[in-house]
Amino acid sequence: MTQTRRQFVQRSAAGALALSLGPLAAQTTAASRLTPAQVSALKKVVRGRVYTPGSSGYTSAARLWNTRYNGIQPPAVVEVANATDVQAVVQWAGRYDIPLVPRSGGNAYNGASTSSSGVVVDVGALNRIAVSGGTATVGPGARLLDVYATLANKGASIPAGSCPNVALGGHALGGGMGLAGRGQGLALDHIRSITAVTADGKIRTCTSSQNSDLFWALRGGGGSFALVTSFTLRTFAVRSAAWFRIFYPAGARAEALGAFDDLFPGGPSPLTGICTLTNSGAVIQGQYLGAQANLEKLIAPLRGLPGARAEVGTMSYFQLMRMWAACAEGASNQQCIDIAPQSFDASSIYVSKKLSTAARSAFVSAANTGATLVCDSYGGKINDVSPKATAFVHRGARFSVQIVSYAPIGTATSRVNSARAKIAKYGNGQAYQNYSDLDLKSPLQDYYGSNLARLRSIKGDIDPDNRFAITQGIRA
Repeated sequence: MTQTRRQFVQRSAAGALALSLGPLAAQTTAASRLTPAQVSALKKVVRGRVYTPGSSGYTSAARLWNTRYNGIQPPAVVEVANATDVQAVVQWAGRYDIPLVPRSGGNAYNGASTSSSGVVVDVGALNRIAVSGGTATVGPGARLLDVYATLANKGASIPAGSCPNVALGGHALGGGMGLAGRGQGLALDHIRSITAVTADGKIRTCTSSQNSDLFWALRGGGGSFALVTSFTLRTFAVRSAAWFRIFYPAGARAEALGAFDDLFPGGPSPLTGICTLTNSGAVIQGQYLGAQANLEKLIAPLRGLPGARAEVGTMSYFQLMRMWAACAEGASNQQCIDIAPQSFDASSIYVSKKLSTAARSAFVSAANTGATLVCDSYGGKINDVSPKATAFVHRGARFSVQIVSYAPIGTATSRVNSARAKIAKYGNGQAYQNYSDLDLKSPLQDYYGSNLARLRSIKGDIDPDNRFAITQGIRA
């Protein structure tokens, strides 16, 4: 029986000490309350449900997937029914000068899809997926596994992540790395147009030639600029792909990481790989947009390491997406999406230079803290794009490192911070905005680098009053 990437990460956290929740998660916060007149006005302009503290369904509507944020109580959660609702909420917020927080799937690592002061605009119901020719129009609330399922019926897909319950909205706005990344680029690289409601209450179509500054900012700049109601993306044709997993014992972790670093950043673009290190071992896995025979040759150096145990195969592309998503055999797509909420903490670094022997040892030491290190290979089509072409600046990296711990938040944060401290000096000073971290000292600089100044300028032009006020968001 094989382990998926998600299972491998989560099982590494088993046996964690049951420490108490940290201050952020432990407190119950409802710093702002709407007046009865404001609530009444809001309910009059939307077709969707409006939840306020104390109302039926509020507790469920306010919760995120990461249970560390369960104590945060927004002044209201609006589950919009359609794009017209989105526009109405923005116009209502403008009349009363109330900040708004977008939520597509509720998976933001830093809790950016909730707030104790801003009204949460939940676009989960905007999940329509329509395919026409070589493009797909997808609502921001569409879950990735549903996107893959619909596109598979047309023999197509988009490059995106492997977690089935993540919605396209936040995923694509921050980047959209996944197991087709080196062969096809990021999800945001396939976006051809975005429909969004800006702070002035107008619905805007954003392309490279229309509202082009906003289009640039939305592709990598996150949810600080507008409320997205739909994406149009270029698809790629695919029916099947080859895949592999190779497991290593704890004593071979440094060698496995070195072999990963040797092969993937400069390897053939159709090949994307992930190297995961825990305190008990390592696994290198990935997929190849081509024939299994070619994949077998490419990964031969990985199979020759001490204690390596390999699995290689080919399957339909959608079944492969289900496998990466940890879908149980026989489970429906919805059952795969309905993952139980968990407590975790995470951070990230980017590596731009080949790792030295000392660096590989530091990575092993970091994994020994109990945190899991998940290294996603870059290069290929990802790095073919200029850092200035979109707001996503991380185009020169060899790989990213997600540092994560699924555990009670006190344990998880201690592990993640300790592990990051051991390897940060081997990074390039940047961090992936979709692996956001509340403990970063200069998060915006880490996430956006040399693109930060332009993002701030566009924010000042499009949302000078900071209507869309998210955690670690861009401000004018």
